Amino acid sequence: MINTLNTTLYRFLLMAILLCLRAEIVFAEENSAEVLIVGAGLSGLSSAYYLKKAGKSAVILEMSPHVGGRIRTATYADNAHAEVGLEEFWESNPALQIMRDLKVPMETSYTSFSSFYYQGKLYLFHHKSNLDFLKSVITVDEFKAYKTWDETMVALYKQLEVRPLTASLLALKEISFADWIHEKSGLSAKTQEFVRIETEPEYGVAWQKISALDGIAEWHFFSGEGQSPNHVVGGNQRAAQTIADFIGADNIRLNQLVTHIKSTDAGVEVTTNDTGNFQQHVYRANYVITTIPLFKLDDIQFTPPLSPDRREAIKTQAGGSYFTAHVLVDVKASHFWKHNNESILPVLTDGPLGVIYEGQSEPNKDVLLNLLITGTYADRFNSRVNGLDDDQKTIIEAFDKQWPGFGRSVKQMTFYRYHPRAIASWPVGRSRFDILSDSLRVPQGRIYFAGDFTEDTHSNGAATSALRAVKDILLRK
Repeated sequence: MINTLNTTLYRFLLMAILLCLRAEIVFAEENSAEVLIVGAGLSGLSSAYYLKKAGKSAVILEMSPHVGGRIRTATYADNAHAEVGLEEFWESNPALQIMRDLKVPMETSYTSFSSFYYQGKLYLFHHKSNLDFLKSVITVDEFKAYKTWDETMVALYKQLEVRPLTASLLALKEISFADWIHEKSGLSAKTQEFVRIETEPEYGVAWQKISALDGIAEWHFFSGEGQSPNHVVGGNQRAAQTIADFIGADNIRLNQLVTHIKSTDAGVEVTTNDTGNFQQHVYRANYVITTIPLFKLDDIQFTPPLSPDRREAIKTQAGGSYFTAHVLVDVKASHFWKHNNESILPVLTDGPLGVIYEGQSEPNKDVLLNLLITGTYADRFNSRVNGLDDDQKTIIEAFDKQWPGFGRSVKQMTFYRYHPRAIASWPVGRSRFDILSDSLRVPQGRIYFAGDFTEDTHSNGAATSALRAVKDILLRK
């Protein structure tokens, strides 16, 4: 009897010790910070950067094994590389200041307008400015009408900076960008098509599927002489890694899938599952900033639940799609995209090739082309309805139609697929400027919502939202 009791007591004590040890692992002190950040994309990294600069401790929880989110650079033989996510850092992007502070080398080689195909004709951008290029595309009278329209767009964009928006401006969310241009712009049919072809790759859907109010916001990058997109010398991934190095590896937890976020008057508690060993961890902080795409918030259990207006904002937000193809071709094929020995890329094809960019390749080596395919064709390629061979056949046929004989120079294609809602967009009836969107820019208790999906369709929104959330946290007592 005594031996039985001793055995039972021993087992009880052993179990208690093991539970205590487990509790120490799950609730260890290193799992605490002033701010927890969900997601190590540009928004999450920017948030941690700003917090560290302000002297606040922050820990990033990232579900994947790497930092950067969609900022990824693929490398190939002979030092060739190309962007996977094709992020561009426009001149107005707050992230550029982070790059400058951390001495990340940047470069820009083209403007917001690009060479494009229209009704089977290629319009070459080999001019000194956007407007010089446009003058070569449309007539003098069409250009005058365009200038008047563009000035109107600039004035409307300035009105977007004043809150609350006027009723007349907010009403533009009830009509599509396409219908509004057709009915109100005064642009010729050809100029309208130019606007469509230049802007659709930015939001990843047909312009009939976004509100006019958001079309006005998108045109901001093209107005006047337009903004220049910047890239990181050596690949955008270098920027993500440089910011991560500044934050410190100890403050970034990879393979941590957030499953629960609990907010109380005293703080927040975030539960994760390690995607490698399925070990559950609990992290505690004063505040949490979620930077993942809004539709992914449905995978997290919130206590208390997200408010009805925030749920409605997430549910009714639309998304654009894109698909990336890296095409390795013989260097002799470069004459297809060169004019007077100068590259005319990028080229907007308005077809299954999407936007054709040039990756980085060694001189006299095979050349890497980078296709950014959006909209209907991206939906088709991402769906996996057809096999890779069919996708490759479609792309080669499109190349040969555009540049006869080009297909023979193709040596390899590498495809990168994305979620159908990879780019934020707002459908007719919604807008990034409406009350529902505003609800996501206000914290729910100690929970902040950031990421490009809370602001716009670009990496501008990632850095802007990080600034918004961090500034608010710093102002709270």
